[in-house]
Amino acid sequence: MKNKTFLPWIILFLVALGSIPIILHYKGFTSAKIVGIIVVISVISALWFWRINTRKKASRKARILLSVNDKHWMNKYISFYQRLSKQDKVIFEDRVGIFLANVQITQIGKEKPEKETCIYVASSAVIAYWGLPYYNYGNLREVLVYPSNFDMDNSLNKRGIVNGKVHHGGLMNNTMILSLPALIKGFQIDNDKKNVGIHEFSHLLDKADGIIDGIPEYMGEEDKKIWIQLMKEGMENIRASNSTIPAYGGTSEAEFFAVVTTYYKECPSLLKIKNRPLFEFIDGYFNQEKFKEEGDNYERL
Repeated sequence: MKNKTFLPWIILFLVALGSIPIILHYKGFTSAKIVGIIVVISVISALWFWRINTRKKASRKARILLSVNDKHWMNKYISFYQRLSKQDKVIFEDRVGIFLANVQITQIGKEKPEKETCIYVASSAVIAYWGLPYYNYGNLREVLVYPSNFDMDNSLNKRGIVNGKVHHGGLMNNTMILSLPALIKGFQIDNDKKNVGIHEFSHLLDKADGIIDGIPEYMGEEDKKIWIQLMKEGMENIRASNSTIPAYGGTSEAEFFAVVTTYYKECPSLLKIKNRPLFEFIDGYFNQEKFKEEGDNYERL
């Protein structure tokens, strides 16, 4: 059944190829050249069609279905999920299942990752991308969950200063690292505007255009100008200790986007009160109400 899709291409190729010697026999050199060009174009078109068709079929594995216990667990420990409507909870559950089916989670020190750890990681991803018309996590293939913080060279160190990292380039370009204690703490304290899981997946969203620079993918040119100005003002206020945005957001544009996204996801009402222009812009970017009306589209993963 699968090969029937390519049958017309095979027939066209064989007919065109077989006609070239006949045409040459009757000295139709120009016609032979034309047929040769058609054959080349047909082969290229067939290969392109095959590549696209294969990618669509292989791009997503079947989602992992969450059990009733998993849903109860999320309702208890994932406050973002807890606040969702019944309809949105179903969407959230499906996206968690899709993430778990497509991204490998490796918990260092464990033969098999604990289910709770996996749901923490997947929930971080879903929350960071929530409200967008797509939730494709780029080329992310694996999330390494360390039992503690780590150093910049990715070596374990309980006194390490790093609790999360999105790699950009190199052998680990498709890998994210998260510290388990920091990951759990981010969900235990849900009103401090800090969550390492959401933060790192915000970096991944920023990385979608090929560079982690604080300007995420899918921003129009005019919006970019507005956002750059908001970032500049926001970072100046942070450095002047005149902002409710966590201080880490003032270290670079990339960190500003990740910190503000986490702030928005955890405490949207507070951000709206403290910085209305910033809230309205970031809310417009994620555009939650618009995409709720348009519906969820799983084919975009």
